[in-house]
Formats: sequence, C-alpha cells, structure tokens
Amino acid sequence: MKKGQIKIQQMAFVLVAVMIFFALAGLFYFTLLSSDITSSAESLREKEVKESVRKLSGSPEFAWTIDDCPSCVDFDKVLALKERASYEDYWQFPYLSVERVYPEGTGECTRQNYPDCGEITLVNTGEEYVSYSAFVSLCRREGGEGYNKCELGKIIMGFKTIQ
Repeated sequence: MKKGQIKIQQMAFVLVAVMIFFALAGLFYFTLLSSDITSSAESLREKEVKESVRKLSGSPEFAWTIDDCPSCVDFDKVLALKERASYEDYWQFPYLSVERVYPEGTGECTRQNYPDCGEITLVNTGEEYVSYSAFVSLCRREGGEGYNKCELGKIIMGFKTIQ
C-alpha cells in the first residue's frame, strides 16, 4: 500500500469515529430532553390538580352558602351527595373524599353515625391514583337552636398519573 492510501484510510476511520461520537451525543441529548418534557408535563399536571382540589370547595355541590366563606364545605351537603345515585359518575376522578381532621372522627359517615364520623368517600373506583388534598372548613347546622359549627377538614382527590 502506498502512503497516500494509508492516509485516506486513517481519515475515513477518524470521520467514522467522529460521526459515531456525534450520534451518541445527540442520542444522549434527546434522551435528556424527553425526560425533561415528561417531568415538566407531570409538574404542570400536579399544579392543575392542586388547583382543582382548591376549586372543588367552592363548587355549588360543596359550598357553604350561609356565610361568606370561600373555603368552607357544607358537610351536610356532602353526606347528601354520597347518597345520590345521580352523582355517581359526576366526578371523573378515581378517588374523592372529604375527611374531618379536627376534632378527629373515626369511620365512614352514614346517616346513623353522622356527625360523629371521620370521612365521607364520594368516589372510589379502586384504580391506582396519586392523591392531593386541600384543607377546608367543614361547616354544618348544629343543635336545636340551629347554630353554625365549623371544624377543620380536608378534601382529598385522587388523579391518574401520566404514563
């Protein structure tokens, strides 16, 4: 072989090595870019979900309308919603419940043990979900003289994750 042919072969090998290097670098870059897109989408979804949890307390189905209280939930309405078959498929979440935090209650609420209970589960499909919650005031009419009583509670919503 002549000296010129060897130089051409060396140059060809260097060009192939450079092309392989840039292909691997590009593959690495696009892998990082796609993982960043997925995490950004998950982050945006999480913000949207948290805002939805906050907005739910102000929806007409939950809102305490006696006083001007934007984060108050009518515990009586929530119990009534649980018993309504027409609201069974109203919310498109795998899980939705309202829980009393303080004073702490125990067990699922029914008409028999209300208001001495801890949680009202409105939706539980059994699917896998990630849950988010927001603290609210749980208000209800109490006693024979009809005074308003508010306690600390939280709304818990479950959402499907982005795959």
